[in-house]
Amino acid sequence: MKKLKIILLIIVLLIIFPIGFNKLFKTDYSSLSENNKQILSEYDKFYAKNPNLWNNYDLNKKTIVVLDKNFMGDLFIINPQKEIRSLFATRIKLPDSYKIKVYRVSKNYPKRIQYIMGNFNTKDKVYNILGEKNIFYVKTDEDSLAPKFNSKRFVPFLSHEAFHYYMQQNWTDLTFRGMSYSDSEIALLDEEYKILDKIKDEVEKETSDKDLLDSHLKEYVSIMKKRKENTDKEKLKAELAEETIEGTAQYVGIKSAKSVDYDLGILYFTNTNKVKFSEIVPTMKQGKVDQSIIGSHIVYDSGALLCFAMDKLDFLDWQQTLIENNNNSIYTINDLIEDHYN
Repeated sequence: MKKLKIILLIIVLLIIFPIGFNKLFKTDYSSLSENNKQILSEYDKFYAKNPNLWNNYDLNKKTIVVLDKNFMGDLFIINPQKEIRSLFATRIKLPDSYKIKVYRVSKNYPKRIQYIMGNFNTKDKVYNILGEKNIFYVKTDEDSLAPKFNSKRFVPFLSHEAFHYYMQQNWTDLTFRGMSYSDSEIALLDEEYKILDKIKDEVEKETSDKDLLDSHLKEYVSIMKKRKENTDKEKLKAELAEETIEGTAQYVGIKSAKSVDYDLGILYFTNTNKVKFSEIVPTMKQGKVDQSIIGSHIVYDSGALLCFAMDKLDFLDWQQTLIENNNNSIYTINDLIEDHYN
């Protein structure tokens, strides 16, 4: 009986202590860790700016769950749709200027285990927490507060991955990863990349020359027709589909980064933002990188660049066109641009 009492006491303490600590200690913003304060501050800035990332993509209206990757790190619910009344949650007192609402969830919340696997929602999973339906969760680590050039920065990463979840549920997933091109196919890709540099130079100007940009996009259409005639169709299909899926999400991530004054743009790597598309193939030939970089990085940026180019040229309803035409079928950014000029 004595041993049983001890075991029961331990169980009771394991239940009560985390709940009590969560309710009574460090419930003020000023008492949170510096990392958590920065995460919440960045999201509040994004929320207050409410940037127009994409037609009908209202991330500001979604309930976001943020979980520190560290063992038993804090779990926050940001902007729940209604007041949370639970033993397992306490509202954090934020500075008066903050627009967001934040609740911290106790470390012994039973359903916390559902967030062990993965770093964010995947399209095939639906998560609910304390009455909040269809939330989006994301885990944070040191890259979430990277000082510059990193697409894993909290708000851009969240905006990018949540875009996949909320806006691309019916899009067909294809990837170029694991594939490679022949020398002649790579030579044509190099021609495309040289044209993308010209598009990038014009897009990144504060005031673009629309006639010149229009001319560069026509060059892009021309080289892509040549690539389609001389490239393995399945591989090119995978490349252009991934460019569309990831490029649109990267476009959204870059726009969200600008809203919080974070330096993220086209062809940014963690150590430099001075890379050109025309340098990619020569760098491959030198053996410094292999073709895996096409699917892991370059299609994100080429797709995002073409999105920004369509913005600059006021392509009519291009975002909605992509959404409507990717309903369980494949309609790429390249298809859209070709259709525009045809």
